[in-house]
Amino acid sequence: MAPRWAKRWAPQGERFTSGYTDAKYVMVAVSVVGEVLQSGLVFGWNALALMLQARDNFAGKCTDPSEISGSGTCKSQESSLAVLWTLGIFALNFGPVLVGPTLDGLGPKWTSVIGCVLNMVGMIFLGVSHTAGGVNLLHPGAILIGLGGITFHLAQFHISGLFPRQRGLISSLFVAGFTGAGIIFYILERIFEDLGGSQAAYRGVLLVYGIVFCGGYIPVMLYFMPNEPFMVGQVYLFGQSWKPVTRLRTEVELRVQEATDLAHPPPSLSAVDSFGDIELSGNGHSKSTVDVAGLVTGTLSSDDPRWQDDGPKASNGGAANGRAANGAATFSDIDLDGATPAKGDGEASGRAGSQSGSDNEPVSPSNPNVHPPLTTGVVWGPLVFEPRRFVELRKKDFFTQALSAESLGMGLFYTLNVFWIQFYLGTTRLQLQYKGDTNYTYTDLANILPCAGILTLPIVSWLLDKKGYGITLGTINALSVLTSALQAIPNLQVQAVTLVVWTVARFFLYSSYFTIFGVLFGFKNFGKMVAIDNTVNGLIGLLQLPVSWLGIRHLNGNFTAINISQIIILMPVFIFCWMMHKWSSENLVPIRPMEGEQLPDNMVPPKRKATGRPY
Repeated sequence: MAPRWAKRWAPQGERFTSGYTDAKYVMVAVSVVGEVLQSGLVFGWNALALMLQARDNFAGKCTDPSEISGSGTCKSQESSLAVLWTLGIFALNFGPVLVGPTLDGLGPKWTSVIGCVLNMVGMIFLGVSHTAGGVNLLHPGAILIGLGGITFHLAQFHISGLFPRQRGLISSLFVAGFTGAGIIFYILERIFEDLGGSQAAYRGVLLVYGIVFCGGYIPVMLYFMPNEPFMVGQVYLFGQSWKPVTRLRTEVELRVQEATDLAHPPPSLSAVDSFGDIELSGNGHSKSTVDVAGLVTGTLSSDDPRWQDDGPKASNGGAANGRAANGAATFSDIDLDGATPAKGDGEASGRAGSQSGSDNEPVSPSNPNVHPPLTTGVVWGPLVFEPRRFVELRKKDFFTQALSAESLGMGLFYTLNVFWIQFYLGTTRLQLQYKGDTNYTYTDLANILPCAGILTLPIVSWLLDKKGYGITLGTINALSVLTSALQAIPNLQVQAVTLVVWTVARFFLYSSYFTIFGVLFGFKNFGKMVAIDNTVNGLIGLLQLPVSWLGIRHLNGNFTAINISQIIILMPVFIFCWMMHKWSSENLVPIRPMEGEQLPDNMVPPKRKATGRPY
């Protein structure tokens, strides 16, 4: 169904010129399926570990009674498996340091292909290996599936550029596939068991999956994925031969009536939704709407309660800012800090574009505080408001961004939260077994449940798009603390709740990462900023090995003390969450995210509460 503005302005009632069909949803579907098949294979660690144990890998010392823990696990075997897990998750965490330059240099198509190849080779290495004799490529195999997964994953995020008003939603879809990909090894483990659990069955399921599914996705990526990342303002289409093409929207969108002044707004004004309103929201602030027709034509009364009580007015027949008369306000009448044209004598002090009250008198180009008429032929984006602090941060050079409070705080937040979320993933089987999960019922639940993370997609999208980054980060940290507290309870049934809370926290954590980093630092230095963060993240992640050894060998499989320490470590992180919430509410400025540019500063959001936040 064609959008309302197309029906209103375009005679044909279509969005694109003849011969083109919108293919952006096909691109999203292809990428999400690829995410499930490729990107997070290492997250299926618990199922892979069960297969390796069933084939007696690393079992050489398990005949020694001193190696058997109170829960019946073999300490030496579990320690060796912990090394394998640590290598795989290190490759995933550290991978963006290598993937960033690759993505910048080769583009998303070939980066996706490299990810497929790494996963395919990694699965082959795992499939042909055994520690008791013959080939043993388990360690490089674990590294390759960790690196291949993050390589494929990072090559998908540019697709959100096709959805400039739903970037958080699209990114969360990719994260859902990423975090849910662990179910692949669970499915392979079920097939392995059904085939008898032999070495041939183990080798067969891993080799078939690696060659058919990982390798088979290479031609899919070559066909659908573009060489260059999608940019805002581009569209992804099928041509007459069904070959995907990327075009600028202005090249293929139907020509519509162009605007020459404020009285004739461009029909492509993306801020006009189906109700004819402008959506005013930004970084989680509550949404308000303004009558766009009245606003752009100068007929919206300045007495309208949605604008400030001391908003722009004109009296005695004068014109405020050389445009609005008889109590009408236009875009250029509105000042960022609440300062508006003076009332009473027909002359707007300080910012007036006219002293005669003539609507036809031109605006002085030398006055930077006066916003000129909308430019003919420009595709105007939706009007949103964002803290000036974040807008200015995106303009800074790399070193200024890297040393900013936002960068240091975000690095601390994600390093600690990712560490403990991943630590539980690597030790889930051991912690549950100590609490009585001898038949791996709860471990199976831990393998399946992450796929349900997508059910919380509306919640995390709502947090990111409507409630602000401070509240989003605070929610994630609270869920991580709650997960740690539940892990410390020595009751197996309670662990079902633990797994649910952990699944939600993990999905929220990964969903928010690239969205918030992109908005805070922009994309000029995005690759370098993510590389620095993931370098620290990966190196700190190596500490999972000694912490795991502590639980396995010195605490005899009882991780309760470690769980309590997680709570103590995460509690101070709430301070940064509060600071982000405070920064997100201060000194809002208008921007157009469709083009990623800032609007002139002579505009304010709708009427504010005492906190300065729009409502």
